[in-house]
Amino acid sequence: MLNRYPLWKYLLILVVLVAGLIYSLPNLFPADPAIQVSDAHGNALDERQITRVEEALSERDIAVKAVEENNGQWLIRLQSDDDQLDARDIAAEVLGPNATVALNLADATPGWLQAFSASPMTLGLDLRGGVHFLLEVDMDAALTQRLEVNASDRRALLRGERIRYRNTTIEERSLSIDFASTEDRDTARRLISRDFPNFEYTSEGDGRASSLVMTLSDVTVNEIQDYAINQNLTTLRNRVNELGVAEPMVQRQGPSQIVVELPGVQDTVAAKRIVGATANLEFRLEARNDTPDAETERFEFRNDPARSAELMRDVIITGDSVSSASNSFDENGRPQVNINLDGTGGTLMNRATRTIIGRNMAVLFIEHKSEDRIRSRPGNGRRDHCSRTVYRARPDQLGDDSKCAG
Repeated sequence: MLNRYPLWKYLLILVVLVAGLIYSLPNLFPADPAIQVSDAHGNALDERQITRVEEALSERDIAVKAVEENNGQWLIRLQSDDDQLDARDIAAEVLGPNATVALNLADATPGWLQAFSASPMTLGLDLRGGVHFLLEVDMDAALTQRLEVNASDRRALLRGERIRYRNTTIEERSLSIDFASTEDRDTARRLISRDFPNFEYTSEGDGRASSLVMTLSDVTVNEIQDYAINQNLTTLRNRVNELGVAEPMVQRQGPSQIVVELPGVQDTVAAKRIVGATANLEFRLEARNDTPDAETERFEFRNDPARSAELMRDVIITGDSVSSASNSFDENGRPQVNINLDGTGGTLMNRATRTIIGRNMAVLFIEHKSEDRIRSRPGNGRRDHCSRTVYRARPDQLGDDSKCAG
């Protein structure tokens, strides 16, 4: 006798097969070659700018399949793979250095499948290709930079206390200061160790050969290294969002390395430029009305060019003195950022602010980006490869250092 099952079981199998078929169909539609356009500063691009790009592509006989906008990023789909590189160069030429233009492969799932929230399977580097970066954080440089800042502050402290010293030496994770006498060395040790407990102190030599060796403790070294890695991870994840990559991977590998994988990204130059950008912070006081112009600088707000701030040229501390940072909310429920300063940064901040209660302070964001571009020479059709480093304090304040090779 044949086995027979209730009708609902046959219907359930049918529904599962139909659902599986629908949600697997997007994988049968090949991705469209496309260029992705976004503002280099995170602002939304004007539709008129994209129209100029479309007109320029049309003049060069490059067929555009569709133009889409999503959260300020524009996707221009092309008909042919062969036009992708030329379209990238044309868009970069029309929009200028303030826009990011990257090659990409755009999902070509039909609208009726998207209505069912169906999308193709996300493929990794092994199946789809893309960009793989292995970045290493220069831990030695991070420690040396921290010691240089500490050395400068200690020299200022010794001069203020009228303690004689000869020179300072930085080696690996230690800072050494030479003194003219044992008494000066011992006095300096008591004074410095009181304000900087994150060092291990050793007295060497006597008389005119007296020196004080300050070595970063293991706990402090680990804190500096972990903070450097975590800050780079956060920064890289934010930058990867500029490329609009589906399921990117940014993770720590070992004590000092970071792996970045961007599936589907074809433009390695744009990816390298975005991922490799560096930035820093400067803490400055707001200028008073009677401050001479030679001692001030004016900066416009990035997201609101109509606003500007007049700041002192003197820098209190830089972002290198920030040992950790976290986000939270103030007593009114508004978002705020809490920062902790290292010993040197805390001392410098205390000296700068203890007599100016009520005066505003600004945090200035400075970004350094390397740009690679292709420039055509009129007449001979020759192209020059140009490398440019742009230093941005605000979008319209640029220092340009360009080099071109024919």
